[in-house]
Amino acid sequence: MYSVFRCLTKSLWLVITLSVFSGISLAETSASRTVVDLAGREVTIPVNAERIIIGESRYIPALAIVEEDPISKIVGMLADLKLTAPGTYRQFQDRFPEIENIPLIGHTSADSFSVEQVLTLRAEVAIFGLEGHGPTARHAHVVTQLEQAGVAVVFLDFRKNPLANTPKSIALLGKIFGQEQRAEAFNQFYREQLQRVTDGLAQRNSSLAPPSVFIHSRVGIMDMCCETMVRGMMADFSDHVSANNIAKPIVPGAAGVMNLEYLLTFQPQVYIATAVGSSDTWAAGHTSHADNIPPYIVLGSDVSEDVARASFNNALSASNTRGVKQLEAVKQGQAYAIWHHFYNTPLNVVAVQVFAKWLYPDTFQALDPKATLDELYRRFQPFPVKGTYWVSLNKHPPKPMALVTTMPDNTGNQQ
Repeated sequence: MYSVFRCLTKSLWLVITLSVFSGISLAETSASRTVVDLAGREVTIPVNAERIIIGESRYIPALAIVEEDPISKIVGMLADLKLTAPGTYRQFQDRFPEIENIPLIGHTSADSFSVEQVLTLRAEVAIFGLEGHGPTARHAHVVTQLEQAGVAVVFLDFRKNPLANTPKSIALLGKIFGQEQRAEAFNQFYREQLQRVTDGLAQRNSSLAPPSVFIHSRVGIMDMCCETMVRGMMADFSDHVSANNIAKPIVPGAAGVMNLEYLLTFQPQVYIATAVGSSDTWAAGHTSHADNIPPYIVLGSDVSEDVARASFNNALSASNTRGVKQLEAVKQGQAYAIWHHFYNTPLNVVAVQVFAKWLYPDTFQALDPKATLDELYRRFQPFPVKGTYWVSLNKHPPKPMALVTTMPDNTGNQQ
């Protein structure tokens, strides 16, 4: 069993000592440069680092933006990509079979992260997120242990403040991998695609009230209804398109749980669910009795639109989410689902465009997020896009309803 935050053992101190005195601390012996990471820290990194660990393997698509072979320099990673987005993992596995040989330095959480193992891998740079499933900026003792052993630790962010920090994070990766031109090419594309949404909103009649939305996060994960995102992550996407997130007045922090009675009182005009299921979970549900189908919405690589829609209907019929069907937005076809992993990836600009089309279908008739996703993969990923990453509950959604949402105040009272 991995144990992250256990006290330093004699073996760990031995590794650190050997690292420091044997010259493994390459930052002291090789050409280096100083960068500022997303935590605002000045970090000295080796030029063209060759041995890198990543706090979440879901960062591999981000690495692929700046590095033609994103696998070759990874010497350790967590197992989260394979477990949470197996379709994406298989795409990388097909293109880079050696991904299977990368040592796992943890499972899917920070408390499974092994400092001792990282040091035996002679890593030069550790790439973590400000927030997320691996070690984060809150785990100062992990950072200290690694830095004492000569491992440069840098923080990225695609989750806490995703739209502002994605270009900064990609620029930082460009410096780490010595691929600053590739990073800037992506950032230019990213800014252009985000600007298309900003420009569209500017042309909209400002006297019209923005639509209200409820983001139902990780449908099927919890026994109760309904987890939601309020700040950062996908909540940033709804903020960027000026939607009224009905959870924001009453849920503090980044995420929380709202009960169904509240949602039925303060009805959202649009319901957006996030999909944590995959083709694997869908197939597993069909190997036994139908009642055992996991109540997850299925999206991502290897998923057809028909399967995605069937899983959406199945998820909203499960016992823990059945009440969602009472929402007027769901009854009237303003119900949509999106790939959950957009919340922590530089591909997030596509999700912003999808939100814009769902919330303002007349304003963004000409916007084509699928074309954006296709081009993003063609130019910045090592394989073409395949699968389905968003879906409507109804195959042909009707025009948005003229439902007027009465927003609550900070106490949940009607205004």
